[in-house]
Amino acid sequence: MLAIAGIVLPVFLVVLFGFVASRLRLIEDGEVDTLLRFITRFAVTALLFRAVATIDLAKALDPAILASYYLPAFVSFALGIIAARSFFGQRPGEAVASGFTALFANSLFLGLPIVERAYGTEGLAIALAILAIHAPTMYLVGIVSMESTARDGAGFVSALGKVARTLTRNPLFVAVVAGFMSNLIGITLPVPLNEALGLMAQAALPLGMFGIGATLTRYKLGGDLVQTGVFVALSLLIRPLLVIVLAAWVFRLDPLALKVTAMMAAMPGGINIYLFAVLYRRSEALAANVMLMGTVGAIVTVTAWLAILT
Repeated sequence: MLAIAGIVLPVFLVVLFGFVASRLRLIEDGEVDTLLRFITRFAVTALLFRAVATIDLAKALDPAILASYYLPAFVSFALGIIAARSFFGQRPGEAVASGFTALFANSLFLGLPIVERAYGTEGLAIALAILAIHAPTMYLVGIVSMESTARDGAGFVSALGKVARTLTRNPLFVAVVAGFMSNLIGITLPVPLNEALGLMAQAALPLGMFGIGATLTRYKLGGDLVQTGVFVALSLLIRPLLVIVLAAWVFRLDPLALKVTAMMAAMPGGINIYLFAVLYRRSEALAANVMLMGTVGAIVTVTAWLAILT
């Protein structure tokens, strides 16, 4: 158990460092925003581009692995919508935003470093394959669901256009597409450029973890904590459990693929669940609560899942 704690705690300590630095005003809000812009527009884009451009696509994009990860995410999303409508009396649009908190895991800034520390470079390759289509898939499902369900939504066809506009302005999506194209065409980057991108990519995960912690000071826990607990449980308990069931008994993944897929699914919701709620002005308080409580709770649940999967 001490060895497992040694995998998880350093990652969440970096998150804590960011939280404390922001709380003590050692880093100001404007500086946090600048940090986040560098992370998302440069460091993470370099990381994703290099990963996708060099990955073995035929081996990495295993349908069984992707299905083991994404089908439980969609089920958790549906369960979240049902819970929001049936138990908490939310309107359709609010229910979709609430369900989104159980759909989108922070697999980038928490999942990748934990998987790398736990399972090494082989595990990291599997995690990156899952991550390559993560944001586009989740935003596609979330936006189409919202536009098709919300009373003031623009409808399914308009939703697809909105998805396209949202993704083409997203530097992470652009980096992944560019990486796929480079991989398929067989482009080899000049050594100096590749090493420069590598240097920026090294900054992505530690700065991302620190940035997560710094942004948490902007939100306060409050409101219906029972409701919050339900959606946190969907993210941290139900979603990874469904992944394990599918991966072990339906798709029969090898042990490493099963562990990595389950751990990526066990991550709490990050800033994207709040940004989605803000985009549609629905369930913002719940999304902030789930992000806060989920990040704190994940210290315990991620450690537990690692122990179970050992």
